[in-house]
Amino acid sequence: MKPRTGNRPARSPARPDRPERGSTSVFAVCVVAVLMLLAGLCIDGGRVLNARTTLTDVCEQAARAGAQEVLTEGLRGSLDVVLDPGAARTAARTYLASTTDMDLGGVSVTTSGNTVTVTAHQQVPTLMLSMLGMRSVTVTVSGTAEAESGIAGGL
Repeated sequence: MKPRTGNRPARSPARPDRPERGSTSVFAVCVVAVLMLLAGLCIDGGRVLNARTTLTDVCEQAARAGAQEVLTEGLRGSLDVVLDPGAARTAARTYLASTTDMDLGGVSVTTSGNTVTVTAHQQVPTLMLSMLGMRSVTVTVSGTAEAESGIAGGL
């Protein structure tokens, strides 16, 4: 038997050469990658939810602005509300242009009867998920308002 040199313990049958040496490093890299992915989902998911909420509010307010454009001639003598479709679309687009600095990918304003619907698209850039190739998430929301007279309905 050879004499021991240095601080290395002698190899014995009870302590064979360790082939799994360094496997903790691989495990740590995998765990960190999963944690980064989860952090990306939380951070970027929160950004998408915030953008969706903000965009929904803007679309609903624009639809309300459009629904206020009624033909006043129809109100004289009766309470029948008639929406002016051209003025409603213009008012909704004017509201969007004047109140938001968001970069909207596309906006459509439609009228049907006394209802105004505003649909908008927005690209939300990602921070963490861009490392995985997902550069942005598209958010699409709609807001609808109906022109009415008086107070109708109940809770």
